[in-house]
Amino acid sequence: MKGPVLSILNMKGGVGKTTISAHVIRVLYHRWQKKVLLIDLDAQFNLTQTVVRQSDYDGILASGKTVLATFEPTPSNDFFKVKHSDQPPPKASELAMTLRKVGKGEKARLDLIPGSFDLMKYSMIDDPAQLKTAAQHFARFISQARDEYDLIVLDCNPSSSFVTKCALENSNNVLSPVRSDKFSILGVGMVDKLFDHLGVSVDHMILFNGVRRNAPRSQVETDLRAHPKFGPKALVARLATSKLLSAEPTYTGFATDIGGPYSGVLRDEIGKISDEIAGKLGFKSP
Repeated sequence: MKGPVLSILNMKGGVGKTTISAHVIRVLYHRWQKKVLLIDLDAQFNLTQTVVRQSDYDGILASGKTVLATFEPTPSNDFFKVKHSDQPPPKASELAMTLRKVGKGEKARLDLIPGSFDLMKYSMIDDPAQLKTAAQHFARFISQARDEYDLIVLDCNPSSSFVTKCALENSNNVLSPVRSDKFSILGVGMVDKLFDHLGVSVDHMILFNGVRRNAPRSQVETDLRAHPKFGPKALVARLATSKLLSAEPTYTGFATDIGGPYSGVLRDEIGKISDEIAGKLGFKSP
């Protein structure tokens, strides 16, 4: 059975997309003992910068093992042209780097295909035939990867770009992180409209992020949970504000690996979120 594909997407930035992709999925892989592949589809590659040291990333760029290889063969030396090949895409496990694993990683591990600024090239190309070639290459890559992994997670850019379109066309599920402000909620509505425009059918989940621990629900959250369309999509579990989740220039890695005050509380909260997501994905208890 092929593993599901989950896109992390909100049409508004700054809602915690990378936080979810990195820290929640890190807990999910371990608690549920799954082989999980993260793919950084954001040209700003914040996910990659969060968990990969710059010295390691320099080596990855030199080897060509970035997300660009999921859209076309590498090396691709023309920023305005898609490289074509009749050869199949590379195997995901050969392209990815392993971030965490249980034992030898045969049953459970967390892999990453690092992001790249070069994804911007697909915003510069307006030739439908070339973009179709890239889209087909990506679709074949994802199909192959679903045979290797229990779950594939696509960290998307908050825009209706070609790359986002490719992600949604190959996804079974979408998770939209939101904050308790009207702009985040508008972003969720835009995501839903994008589903209609692209003609895709996915299971949509909404996760409230950045809430105050033990504080009552905001009016924005109360209104969304009461919304006839979006309310049923909202997860019960919420992610509270935590200094451990804040970007720290001197630290590269996962928030749940950091000790200190409230670290146990944070791990428990993220555990509840990961369990709810796993249930929505149809995973059986490990």
